[in-house]
Amino acid sequence: MRKFAFLIAALAALVIAAPATAATTTIMIKANGFSPNETAIRPGDTVTWQNADTKAHQIVSDTGLFRSKALKTGEKFSYMFEDASSYSYHDGLAPSTMGPVHVVADDVTIGVSRIRSIYRNPVRVFGSIPSGQAGQQVTVTINPYRGVTTTETVTTDADGTYELSYNPTIRTSFSARWNGTTSARSPQVSVRPLVVFRALNRKSLFFVRVRAATSYAHKVVRIQRQNSHGAWVTTTRVRLNRFSQRSFVARFPLGTTRARAWVTRKPGYTVGFSTTKLITR
Repeated sequence: MRKFAFLIAALAALVIAAPATAATTTIMIKANGFSPNETAIRPGDTVTWQNADTKAHQIVSDTGLFRSKALKTGEKFSYMFEDASSYSYHDGLAPSTMGPVHVVADDVTIGVSRIRSIYRNPVRVFGSIPSGQAGQQVTVTINPYRGVTTTETVTTDADGTYELSYNPTIRTSFSARWNGTTSARSPQVSVRPLVVFRALNRKSLFFVRVRAATSYAHKVVRIQRQNSHGAWVTTTRVRLNRFSQRSFVARFPLGTTRARAWVTRKPGYTVGFSTTKLITR
């Protein structure tokens, strides 16, 4: 962590000095994770990941910005970061292995661990400050599509980074302020409603409910099955009651069917769908 703080401080010094040329930072992928785990660079710099393990690994951006192929031993993947922000990524073949890249210029940075979420599922909001100092106060502004804008004050840790967890209930954007600077980017998290779909008995009685910060009362939910070509086909349309839920009867083909409930988008929400259920008749 001290090495990372020193790196942040060195980058801050470069802001005052003459403009630096683009650089490349190498991150080694090892059996026990990424080395270094946290990386600070300048806008326009490139990060190269190199597989130093005997197993294959894959570099995947948490927000869909980049994705490598499965890297064999010795293989590399590079990406140039143009915008000052904080980015998180993981190993697609070992998702619990994660790491951030902080692209630092003159201002505080901010990033989110995902740009799509389900109603009330947690999202990690994180970033860094150019000075790399610990104990600094960063104000994170949370701006939902509908509702009250709020702020959270967090303190930077030993390497000048900060983070907090937030459970968005509707489409929400985030920004950060520190020492008179404002983050260049305001990342946004799209939210889909929580759609619950389950069988109530072994015959043909089912239940569906849609949960969100705004009501889905009287909205139509489509009950869909997956056909032999993998396409989703609507078999039943169910109109929700005033509680945004409904019990209903539906018929599926004999055998085992993959089924789900699907609801169209509405202001503040993307299209919603339940987990896939196996229906056996």
